[in-house]
Amino acid sequence: MFYPFEMERYLETLLGERDSLLQEMEGQALKETIPVVTPMVGNLLNLLVHMGKAQAILEIGTAIGYSTIWLGRAAEKTGGHVTTIDMNKDRRARALNYFERAGLQNRITALEGDALKILPRLDSTFDFVFIDAAKGEYLDYLKLIYPLIAPEGLLVVDNVLFRGWVVPGTTFAPKYDRLVAGLRQFLQDLCQNSDFSTTVLPIGDGVSVSRRLSL
Repeated sequence: MFYPFEMERYLETLLGERDSLLQEMEGQALKETIPVVTPMVGNLLNLLVHMGKAQAILEIGTAIGYSTIWLGRAAEKTGGHVTTIDMNKDRRARALNYFERAGLQNRITALEGDALKILPRLDSTFDFVFIDAAKGEYLDYLKLIYPLIAPEGLLVVDNVLFRGWVVPGTTFAPKYDRLVAGLRQFLQDLCQNSDFSTTVLPIGDGVSVSRRLSL
């Protein structure tokens, strides 16, 4: 968190009361330490899909489907469809149940498997891509999704500041050296890529938002 915990909670109150399904999922994620986006990030995803009128939406990292529902509800308004990928069979099953309860089962396609193997097989382009999966694989994801993002499409990535440790001069356990170095390289490659216009927002655990420029 890059600002006081109290501010995060305050900002969440500005979103208004979330419905019982989202609150249930938030509670389960907290109880089982399942990594999901914060409500602020979920709301951002929903807003960006609305603003961009995204039709083809891709998510890497389903978990129990919390962020997917934020995306799916926006897709309902834009007439879009969400394709989400995760290799955890049990969590995918739980996500499918949540999608049905949310009435989004026809708006979301959940693929089971390793995104690094699935992405090269996708033959369509997407105008909105969200990544929230294994942080150590972000550089690999970036290379694989690059040809899948349509011109003017958005790429949103969660956890890019990773507890603030990507900031030079911070201290952390040596076991995180490789992961942090990879995220630093990911941000550098993304921000210096002339095909994208990128900003990084210090909400949640850090979110990058990139727009692919017209070819």
